[in-house]
Amino acid sequence: MAEDGPFLPRGDYIGGRFEPPATPTGEIPLEDPGDTTALHGAFPFSAAALDAAVSAARRAHPEWRDTPARDRDGLLRDLAGRLRKGRERLARVIAQEAGKPVWEARTEVDAMVGKIAITLEEGLHLVGDRSLELSPTMVGRWRARPRGVLAVLGPFNFPGHLLHGWVVPALACGNTVVAKPSERTPATGQLYAELVAEAGFPPGVFNLVQGDGDQGARLAAHPEVDGVLFTGSWAVGRQILEATLEQPSKLVALEMGGKNACLVFEDADLDAAVYHAAFGAAVTAGQRCSSTSRIIVHRSVSDSFTERLRRVLGGVTLGYPLDEGVFLGPVISAGARERHADLHRWADEEGAETVLAGGPSDGPRPGHYVRPSLHRIPRVLRESRYQQEEHFVPDVALLECDSLEEAIEAMNSTDYGLVASVFTRDRSRFEQIYREGRVGLLNWNIGTVGASSRLPFGGIGRSGNDRPAAVISTLSCTYPVASLEVASPPAPSPPPGFPWPI
Repeated sequence: MAEDGPFLPRGDYIGGRFEPPATPTGEIPLEDPGDTTALHGAFPFSAAALDAAVSAARRAHPEWRDTPARDRDGLLRDLAGRLRKGRERLARVIAQEAGKPVWEARTEVDAMVGKIAITLEEGLHLVGDRSLELSPTMVGRWRARPRGVLAVLGPFNFPGHLLHGWVVPALACGNTVVAKPSERTPATGQLYAELVAEAGFPPGVFNLVQGDGDQGARLAAHPEVDGVLFTGSWAVGRQILEATLEQPSKLVALEMGGKNACLVFEDADLDAAVYHAAFGAAVTAGQRCSSTSRIIVHRSVSDSFTERLRRVLGGVTLGYPLDEGVFLGPVISAGARERHADLHRWADEEGAETVLAGGPSDGPRPGHYVRPSLHRIPRVLRESRYQQEEHFVPDVALLECDSLEEAIEAMNSTDYGLVASVFTRDRSRFEQIYREGRVGLLNWNIGTVGASSRLPFGGIGRSGNDRPAAVISTLSCTYPVASLEVASPPAPSPPPGFPWPI
């Protein structure tokens, strides 16, 4: 078993208490990707527990729906305080389980605290009551109602923030929740459930079940679940759509991957461009949906930019996530480490030039360590596995261009459409890219990572299905009900042929 308290499995959190599965149908092995000798044991899970969690959420929904908003807000603000107080403990669990450097894990917990205030103070305004006068005697109203029981499926790369990022608006809007954390980060999910329990939410309002990918698919397809809120890869998002194909009334919000481009023009501030491109490629070991994975640079500044980028990427400090001063931790698994090795072969086969080899590397402890890599590609290939797939490792493909039109064409050359960043002093260039680009987020002289929770977050194509997260996530957690209202009905004025009065 795991030696440390946060990694001791307590079971699923159902109906206000932790319950170990009576008859487990599987288990999730614990692993520290930065030290594969550090953690032992497993988190058991059960399909029966999933049914129990959904039933608990269904029973709790009517009372939670009718709870005054100020009372729901108070419980969520209490949770914010507990997250703030437990910042270091939660950050260290995230760092050890997800392989994220502890400085970055701390920023994740800070974002979790901020998410609650943003939702309550800004997100709820988007679903506030509206009324208008339709005639001297008739008022039209438009109110948002909670959907019911919502499933939240979280990823490993932000195991706290991205799970929490859907839970908060769901609860704030009056829904009840069944959450399933990533099978890579069960302890983070368990610790989050402990904090929710301490905040005093009524039993059944928030539930958490452990499980693998099949468990997530069962939760998404459960007939008593009214909506699915998912953050993860395109491949898994597609599986969720397939699992819910016979349930067209069920809302499915998908925030998926990216193949994000950084465009650098000849008038760019190269210091800013190099810094943000390198940071966006290497932070979280390239395991963000918003990571910089492509750079499109004007030929006139390409050599200078590329050499500086190579030096920065080659100089990042690799180390164990809990050690201070480490920028780059491990990737999440042995499979991810091998994928980094594979993409070098794909790049070579497609004629790319290796500028920085990077790839699998020895670390300070036995683990899944890699170093950033950089390849210069001669041209865009739509059939290229290297150029088109999301790799989720710290690797960048660099392409030279000669014109704005060529850069836009290259930017739009993938099936993803999450985020792009543009480095130029010319605002008109940025505006043209805004008009012609196919992305959900477009940044000017800022990198592709580091989105604001006060803005929408989501993409098009393989990056999403028009259900963005962040501040407008409340829209996916509710549905509108329109009303025509007349307090004192006037005498009817029937049209010709209508038999009135009688």
